[in-house]
Amino acid sequence: MIELLILYSLKNRERTLYSLRSDIIEKFGYFTKPSIGTIHPALKRLEKSNVISSRADYSEGGKKSTFWTLSMHWQKKFNDLFFTPLSENPTQFFTELQSRIAVMSMLDDDLKETFIKDIKIKLESFLLDLENALDDEYTSYDKFQTALLKKNIADIKNYTIFINSLEEQ
Repeated sequence: MIELLILYSLKNRERTLYSLRSDIIEKFGYFTKPSIGTIHPALKRLEKSNVISSRADYSEGGKKSTFWTLSMHWQKKFNDLFFTPLSENPTQFFTELQSRIAVMSMLDDDLKETFIKDIKIKLESFLLDLENALDDEYTSYDKFQTALLKKNIADIKNYTIFINSLEEQ
């Protein structure tokens, strides 16, 4: 969810599109590196919904720069975006989860607690689905599919440990 990363990056100061992209890559490049072509439409969507605003500024040489900043009611939109249901697709789920964990500091403690509880339930559900698939006597998996199922089970267990550690912080 690029919008969450944008709002996080704008929380302390206004930025140009290029400054925003650099900040996002600097802070979140360990899991995403969005292009200008991804960020710009997201900025337009946020501006259209009055979550951010823009202003144009011209250099002495006449070059136009657009600066983006948060509007007054950005926190509500942030919370709404943050708690949009996560994808049922496991690959997208984990990408979306990383985005939310990376900006979780912008939530109050009660919302953090709610989020962590919700994620633990979702991880349990994924784990049960994977274990049931592995134990299904009516479905046969080749050795590579079985290995992948076992790897995903281990990944879910590790992610659960990680989420539990966030709860303790």
